[in-house]
Amino acid sequence: MKIARIDVNSNKIIYEEITRDSKYLLLGGRGLTSQIVHDEVPPNCDPLGPENKLILSNGTLAGSPFPNSARTSAGSKSPLTNGIKEANVGGRGAMMLARHGIRALVLQNNSSELKVILISDDGIELLQGNEYKGLGNYELHRKLREKFGENVGIYSIGPAGEFMMKAATIAANDLEGYPSRHAARGGLGAVMGSKGIKAIIVKPTKESKVKIHDLKKFRETSTPFAKNLAKTKEVFSTFGTPLMMRAMSEYRGIPTKNFRMGSFDKIANITGEKLHELIMARGGKNRLACSPNCVIKCSNLFVDEDGNHLTSSLEYETMALNGSNLMIDDLDSLAKIDRLCDDNGIDTIEFGGTVGVAMDCGKIEWGNAQKVFELLDKEIRNNTELGKLYGNGVKNIGEKLNAKRVPQVKGQGISAYDPRVFKGMGVTFATSPQGADHTSGAAIAGRVASQNKDYGELTENEGKFDLSYELQLYTTVMDSMGCCYFIGPSYENMELIARAINAMYNLNLTRDDVINIGKNIIKMEIEFNENAGITHSTNDVPEFFREEPSEPTGLKYTFSKDDLKSFWDKLRE
Repeated sequence: MKIARIDVNSNKIIYEEITRDSKYLLLGGRGLTSQIVHDEVPPNCDPLGPENKLILSNGTLAGSPFPNSARTSAGSKSPLTNGIKEANVGGRGAMMLARHGIRALVLQNNSSELKVILISDDGIELLQGNEYKGLGNYELHRKLREKFGENVGIYSIGPAGEFMMKAATIAANDLEGYPSRHAARGGLGAVMGSKGIKAIIVKPTKESKVKIHDLKKFRETSTPFAKNLAKTKEVFSTFGTPLMMRAMSEYRGIPTKNFRMGSFDKIANITGEKLHELIMARGGKNRLACSPNCVIKCSNLFVDEDGNHLTSSLEYETMALNGSNLMIDDLDSLAKIDRLCDDNGIDTIEFGGTVGVAMDCGKIEWGNAQKVFELLDKEIRNNTELGKLYGNGVKNIGEKLNAKRVPQVKGQGISAYDPRVFKGMGVTFATSPQGADHTSGAAIAGRVASQNKDYGELTENEGKFDLSYELQLYTTVMDSMGCCYFIGPSYENMELIARAINAMYNLNLTRDDVINIGKNIIKMEIEFNENAGITHSTNDVPEFFREEPSEPTGLKYTFSKDDLKSFWDKLRE
């Protein structure tokens, strides 16, 4: 495996082999992106300047038969948080890069010219991209498939990325060919835009360069695990993450009316069950894999009344932040918002949070879906002043409108879980080096980090520091392996990861060795943030969560500020 360093200005490419004695041997995904950012990016640099780097890395287990291990991590200094950031995504690209023998692409310097990067059996080359300027992701991907082949993998940015909006995403094409998968959080699409790269196209390779030392031993671990996942996730496979809509409202923790409430009186109109019925009735699809060797298959494909594709992978977080949070209770409207966000390349979570603040300030009427469409299709797409207001994130609009209730941590919008109700998630939001990112340690209802520990009741503080700490460590490992966290960030699964790594790389790691990989990555991320001025004092949630009770539970955020500041002290133990 090798790392390809691409100077986007000079078009010079340098390859770095990952040898057995390389510090990168066991680092992939988030581990590799964070290591390179930590070592090579000045902490106080301009995130959109030439000193920043954008890394796209597949995981340590990429290209292997380990289930759900074909995700790509995008890493950089975030224009949204000004700290270290990783956002991972499914799609075709990770497996294809691994088969080419590429562990990571590092985009260095900035380019004033728009370019595309083409990866094939002939190597890597940079091509002019002016013909794609201003295109949305859907038209862009169609044109790229026509030119380079239907089976290519694509990473790209939409207009928001070209305009370097701080909520911009990096899109990846799914297995059906749509640009529906997004490395969404942290505004890394803006960094790709600053590099002048509109798209990265990966052609299929004739022969995989992935090597597994002992495939028989590897399959002894991966095959039973894959079969168990397929069996135990059956309901999840059918309904996907939207199944959580009704449940989160019943737990009284779904963001509603800019986090003023935790339940939505019209939730029945936008449940996962309702979505499933509509998809099936119109001839859409469910049980779709988001990437190769995914065995859970929780994605969906939504078509309009005439059977035309509208969007794919409509997820719980998108539905909650743009549904109950904005008082919108129509599935077709939510699907259209998702489509427009994907086409523009804008984070649905950050966008929904941003509009929620605007509605809270009286700038838009609650539930006005038509106005939301216009913001995306006219303002953000054309980089108007209003578009810039809504394309640069929750914190930005809060400052511009002098809002009193701005749901963000470290500059990143809080996702679809009220931290006053979901106590473990509230700890993750406050303490993650990544900002308010649920995927950093998703302490959702029913999730534990070990089968042999009691982490207390969902809505009580007891046990939640341990739950969040352990989930964040194990999730970091998963992110570094290139694995979807739906397979389970747990103490038990760290043993499976160790066995898979050992079989693939001819090593003898223990479970503790694997967990230490996660610890070391988080240490690096914290150190980078501290050098960038993001200290432990930022480990907190907005004050309104402490002052205002969430209705109807009456719960407030009650974790001690001092305890949150010292949360990561145990890493030094």
